[in-house]
Amino acid sequence: SGGTLTCTTTSVMLMGSGNGTYAWSGPNGFTSNDQNPTVSAPGTYTLTVTGANGCTSQANAEVILNDEVPGAQASGGTLTCTTTSVMLMGSGNGTYAWSGPNGFSSNDQNPTVSAPGTYTLTVTGANGCTSQANAEVIPDNTAPGAQASGGTLTCTTTSVMLMGGGNGTYAWSGPNGFTSNDQNPTVSAPGTYTLTVTGANGCTSQATAEVSA
Repeated sequence: SGGTLTCTTTSVMLMGSGNGTYAWSGPNGFTSNDQNPTVSAPGTYTLTVTGANGCTSQANAEVILNDEVPGAQASGGTLTCTTTSVMLMGSGNGTYAWSGPNGFSSNDQNPTVSAPGTYTLTVTGANGCTSQANAEVIPDNTAPGAQASGGTLTCTTTSVMLMGGGNGTYAWSGPNGFTSNDQNPTVSAPGTYTLTVTGANGCTSQATAEVSA
């Protein structure tokens, strides 16, 4: 009888029996006169037992190689001003070990992380073989770049249009409880108007516009 070689079991003992002397032959020119030799190559090993009467009999032992890797796969995500953590997604046939930025480690299949960077998943199969995959966690914290300008009210110019710019949605606030979600609202009261622009990533920036009288 033989056995199975794996990534952690790199040799097996052939088991032979019979009433006589032993002669093994096998792959790569292997020969041995031990009853139970140890081998490290897969293949078919033939045992010939020779009795005291000169008669012989043979038997075969199979040594199988199981070095299939467990097929690790991993994916990450994007951190934003509103999405402050993401779940890493791992797959593979075995046990999981993640490592990453700031000494991060986890044995969960799908851990949650809050730091950007490259996370490495190592999957270890039952045969001791491993495979790795990387997951990227990307930061998207770009501010939307708010810009604002006002104008001057006079006896003939009783209202001015505030001018807003920035990549996102608009929210104005100002004197007398003024609010507006227009990019360029029209106002008739002097004072300081504040524009808050919120980007698709949840990040915000502000700018002010002065309306003088």
